Amino acid sequence: MASFESLYRKLNTAQKAAVDTIEGPVMVIAGPGTGKTQILTLRIANILKQTDTPADAILALTFTEAGVFAMRKRLVEIIGSDGYRVGIFTFHGFCNELIKRFPDEFPRIIGSKNITDIDKIQILKDVILTEKLNRLKPFGDPYYYLKDISRAISDLKRENVLPDDAEKRVAAQRHDYDQIDDLIYDSGAHKGKIKGKYKDLEKKIEKNEELVKVYRRYEAELRDRMLYDYEDMIVETINALENTPDFLLQVQEEYHYILADEHQDANNSQNKLLELLASFHPSPNLFLVGDAKQAIYRFQGASLENFLYFKDRFPGAALVKLSDNYRSRQTILDSSFSLIAQGEMSEHELPAPLKSHLEGKDERISVASFSSPEYESLYVARSIRDILDQGVPAEEIAVLYRNNGDAETLVPAFERAGIPFVIESDQNVLADDAIRTFITLLHAVHSYGSNEKLVPVLFLKFIGISPLDAYRMLRMRSDTRKSMYELIARKKDMEEAGIENVDAFLELSKKLSGWKTLAENHGLLFVLERIADESGFIGSLMEESDGREKLEKFRGFVRDAEGLIEVHREYQLHDFITYLDLLKEHNVSIKQQRSRVKVPSVRLMTAHKSKGLEFDYVFITQGYDGHWGNKRQVNHFTIPISEQEIPEPDPINDERRLFYVALTRARHGVTITYSRESLSGRQQLPTQFIEEIDEPYRFHIDTENFEANIDPVALLVPRTPNSLPVNDINYLKELFLTQGISATALNNYLQSPWEYFFTNLLRVPKAPDKHMLYGTAVHAALRDLFEQVRAEEAFDQAYLIARFRDQVSRLPFSEHDFEEALKKGEESLAGYFKTYHKAFVAPYATEFNILVNFDIGDGIVIPLRGILDKMELVSDGHMHVVDYKTGKPKSRNDIEGNTKSSNGNYKRQLVFYKLLLSLYEDGKYVMDSGEIDFVEPDQNGKYKTEKFSITDEEVDELREEIKRVAQEILQLDFWGSECDEKDCRYCHLVGMLK
Repeated sequence: MASFESLYRKLNTAQKAAVDTIEGPVMVIAGPGTGKTQILTLRIANILKQTDTPADAILALTFTEAGVFAMRKRLVEIIGSDGYRVGIFTFHGFCNELIKRFPDEFPRIIGSKNITDIDKIQILKDVILTEKLNRLKPFGDPYYYLKDISRAISDLKRENVLPDDAEKRVAAQRHDYDQIDDLIYDSGAHKGKIKGKYKDLEKKIEKNEELVKVYRRYEAELRDRMLYDYEDMIVETINALENTPDFLLQVQEEYHYILADEHQDANNSQNKLLELLASFHPSPNLFLVGDAKQAIYRFQGASLENFLYFKDRFPGAALVKLSDNYRSRQTILDSSFSLIAQGEMSEHELPAPLKSHLEGKDERISVASFSSPEYESLYVARSIRDILDQGVPAEEIAVLYRNNGDAETLVPAFERAGIPFVIESDQNVLADDAIRTFITLLHAVHSYGSNEKLVPVLFLKFIGISPLDAYRMLRMRSDTRKSMYELIARKKDMEEAGIENVDAFLELSKKLSGWKTLAENHGLLFVLERIADESGFIGSLMEESDGREKLEKFRGFVRDAEGLIEVHREYQLHDFITYLDLLKEHNVSIKQQRSRVKVPSVRLMTAHKSKGLEFDYVFITQGYDGHWGNKRQVNHFTIPISEQEIPEPDPINDERRLFYVALTRARHGVTITYSRESLSGRQQLPTQFIEEIDEPYRFHIDTENFEANIDPVALLVPRTPNSLPVNDINYLKELFLTQGISATALNNYLQSPWEYFFTNLLRVPKAPDKHMLYGTAVHAALRDLFEQVRAEEAFDQAYLIARFRDQVSRLPFSEHDFEEALKKGEESLAGYFKTYHKAFVAPYATEFNILVNFDIGDGIVIPLRGILDKMELVSDGHMHVVDYKTGKPKSRNDIEGNTKSSNGNYKRQLVFYKLLLSLYEDGKYVMDSGEIDFVEPDQNGKYKTEKFSITDEEVDELREEIKRVAQEILQLDFWGSECDEKDCRYCHLVGMLK
């Protein structure tokens, strides 16, 4: 806890009050830069320090996976590996964890699958088509309102408004409407007709009534099809906790302290969940942190009213206000406050600007207006170039914009200026050129025999056919009028037609035929891997100058396919093609999977994405009216989300808070830019938010001079692609220093450095191995079983099998592999339970996550990481470690690597675990022994374990081995070697990479 003490001493009085008030409800108003994440993590550390509360009895909830990662990383730095045991989740992640652990409490969704966006669209299309609707099914376009309906249902669920509630509220709207005194003309030519001013209101109510019909049918369809959607994770958790007192009590007893970050962004469902968890005591240990000025997620159902709800719910709650800012200069704080003060402010908000503790000269907010977007982008790029030349790290500069698409106008100017940058907005991987070429190939395989689908494939770079040969083939087809599939298989005809690289066509013909056969007989993920690998597509990504980015996008593409298989394990290539076509038709994205490794780059992102981040310099671009603020919004549905009368939100105030968030990301300087004319020639006014910043805090740049001195040729300078190849030495080193080494990674390296490089370091996407998936399910089932043993809860063989079945159902097995895994696992686990259940020992911990720093010499420290399946307490601080294995049992000599066919990986893994424990919290635990526990019987139906005492000499030998391997990886010593493994899928990539 030494780290805690030093950090605690640096806190100010208000921060210390937040950290020290560990009992009872606490609300913290934490403005930007006031140390919110620091006090959250230090408060958790203080709870562990001051009380005997176990780490896993603390629950911290936040809104994004990035927030979970940041909080856990900070906590581990302060308290060590106990930080992994603290329950840190997103709200959805926490609910999903409860559903997995207590499936019997969720009868509505037990055995059901989580639907994709496309599944939801398809179900709603079916409902709209079959329901009798007048307003929501226009004759010319019956699906015109489909997206709005989908969004409205999600919004209602987020606010915990279920179909019955929605129906009551719409009925109340109808009743109020019918009671209007002057609804109908009582005389004149229009006698008996509804007055014009009420017709729009009537239409809205009719739409609301039809929405409720669709909502109710949609929910029925989900139940009938054994499906649930994203919002149901929270909705069903609330339902289970509300209607099952024993389950609620069990969960409440697990968590003694509850913390919620960014609480201003909570919606009604999330608030209800918090209220249920905290309802055990009249004065619960509930800690809420937020800032109403930063409530920017109304589109997710959040509202300012929700943030204030708990103050009324717990009137005795301690209220702590953090007003000292440690991020931004005073001018930035004063200017942002002058802006936010123009809108609605609640009584609980800080009534004055935050006080800066950052020393140095203050600079006003710079505002720059340009005649066109090209000049705006050029100015931003050159300004950033100047800042970089002054020695400011690239990653300390951010360009923030309103919408994801805004980045497109900046890219050309940045590439011409040679500025390294990364777009951190949510990018659709389907828009990437490389991904589109791969989809082109998939279409050709799916539509085998279609000349139309084959022609584009001939021009794909990674296929290896020259454009001239491709055109010769097209001419040959035109002359002969034969199928191109027939022509590319006929060597003699191609030679006579003058085609130079006949072998390339013959190879393509052979592969297309093989892939088609594969696609008709195997699961989707296996087919995608084989086509990507054998076609040369993966190799082509390796050769790209921006290969790292391309690889991340392809990883996102494959991950989406995995998610699809988890729901539809019967899917094959033809189903995936239909899915991709529907994504395109309905403009649904596949999000890029981003690496956590950060290379020095200027960061481009939306203002929403920037929440929680900070930079030295911030550029807010395209700051014109109608883009930032005063956007035209159409809301087709107006079902109240609360039974109380809540004023309709003011959209401009929502946008103002977003602009406030953008301003307060900066430490030293902010520049706001806009162009007076759009690319199409439309005139544009500056956003009103610029004028709402008090004039003393603004400085208007003379851009006329800038534009006059620009040579028009500057707008035509060749662009240098912003790229980082996968073989960039600095990137690979940073990747390794971030990832470190696990026992599996070490074993892979010792077997084949190139296998390690592609599998563990670069993580080239590949289909999950069925044996690996099976092992994952078995491990998870045993974890759940022994957690029951540890908690002294009831367990039996049926419980173990049920947990295994649930785990298998959540993994991307193909349909055939799924049935095989079920049969194998049920038989093996039944025998395992029967053999050992009378001798089960309550574990000290299961899946004990360890991350430690390991000095490899020369001042270089790398992370060593591992997850120990089970730890059993031998005596005070002394542990017996159990590692489950799901393969066929091995002999003791095999485990130790003493036979010709063995590699010693299993024994090495146990030694690795002893090393990890020796480094964990200054040797808090001593591993007396390790055990390999085979969960599958031998050929005689017997189960076996092998127990080992690991010596200090073995640990010392492994230390030296790890140091050697780490230095080899850092220096890329294996780069000159060839891949000599038989049947290695990566051998052909080695040459390309070099």
